[in-house]
Amino acid sequence: MMLVGWWADVLEAAGWRFRFKLTTKQVWDGWTIFCLLEDHTARHIHLELPHSGAQKDRLQDAMQEHNERFVRYGQPELLHACDRCMRVFKKIDADGDITYGICQPIVTDGITLGRPCCSVFRCTDPLITNQQWFCHQHSHKNHECAVVNCEAPVSNGKACSNPLHQQMQQLRDEKGRSAFSLSERLQRAQVSHLNDSMGTEPKAFEDDLEENVEWFEQENDTNPGCIGIQDDGPSGDTAAEHMPADAPSTTPQEIDKGTACDVKSPLGNRKLKAQLGRCQTHNEQTMVRCCGVIIATSTFYGAEAVSNVLQMTKHVFSVPGAYKPNHLIYDTACDAKHQVKAQGDAWFNEVGMRVDVWHLLNKHKTTCMYCQINCNPADYPELMMEDGRRWYFNTSVAEQINVWLGGYLSICREMLPVKYNFFLQEMICRRNILTIERLCTEGHNPRHLPPYVT
Repeated sequence: MMLVGWWADVLEAAGWRFRFKLTTKQVWDGWTIFCLLEDHTARHIHLELPHSGAQKDRLQDAMQEHNERFVRYGQPELLHACDRCMRVFKKIDADGDITYGICQPIVTDGITLGRPCCSVFRCTDPLITNQQWFCHQHSHKNHECAVVNCEAPVSNGKACSNPLHQQMQQLRDEKGRSAFSLSERLQRAQVSHLNDSMGTEPKAFEDDLEENVEWFEQENDTNPGCIGIQDDGPSGDTAAEHMPADAPSTTPQEIDKGTACDVKSPLGNRKLKAQLGRCQTHNEQTMVRCCGVIIATSTFYGAEAVSNVLQMTKHVFSVPGAYKPNHLIYDTACDAKHQVKAQGDAWFNEVGMRVDVWHLLNKHKTTCMYCQINCNPADYPELMMEDGRRWYFNTSVAEQINVWLGGYLSICREMLPVKYNFFLQEMICRRNILTIERLCTEGHNPRHLPPYVT
């Protein structure tokens, strides 16, 4: 029996303890419990939660166990294969003998989602709340100056008593009150929101990776205290458009090179870096089969470094039963191949490293012979159709998946690690289910390979 709005108002006025409007927290709790129950039912075990404690803490252990299991054993679709992502191809040797090989590449790419993290570079310890700047281990830095490498105690705000550091904070505060900063915030707020699980392509969004890090420059000139935020000027505008209407016009020919003002002191400028806000993780790295099934995702803290990508690849395909990919398709695969060769890592001996087609055509120099010879996908017939004119695999699939994943930016941007990882893993699992249903409908024979046995 449904209570109409009038009865709801009467009961609330009479002191009824239960409300009749859903809150965001209730929706999240309901969705999380549903996901956990679904997961435990599939594994034929009971979901056990504590009966005491705050509601926000009751689900933490269950979500953490879920996340750790995904790290230890991988995504449920780790052994996925279909006719779109795995190919059986014919090989003819020099003697004319015919053999058959299997090719199943993996494509990887990063996307800037970001969640709050400790402001100490590459520290992976979680924050207690999303309003903090430092984890428990580095909490003492809350009382240190925000200027990097300055450990003096703060005296006002986030800076120490050094006048230069105080002025840096003042400049940041003035920028925060400016119309320019408000315009930046408006642009960041205009992110995509998904209306469906598969996601139509949202508007492109590029976030500032170090939005709370300010660079300041001290000129070693007549005024050593002169500092300023580095600014390239109004984007897309010329200096003439911002000059007063009555300003005298001067052509380049009229400028005396001998009287041109110096823009930099001969002694050089000293750059200072201040951390005047929370830090965010750098990016989420995804690994995707060429059919669109997502195999793994990982949070990178410092940068999308090649070493991080290689380490992630080894971890994902070293879990029990996993097969190594025949090709790792990555936008900087040439750097990855260089690094593997320099380190002599035998794990990658059977893994080819290729640059995806778009980046090879548009981002890599044709004069880089190492890249063109060793990482060009056109040199590998198993990656192309039999006519040699079309590509068999979609090597840009990871970037397309990241467009969908970016639609959840506004939802998960303020989440802490346990909640953040649980949310992304569950959304990926649900997208994979829909992707496999589509592959089955289209006749691509989706299936699971038998676990690899060493």
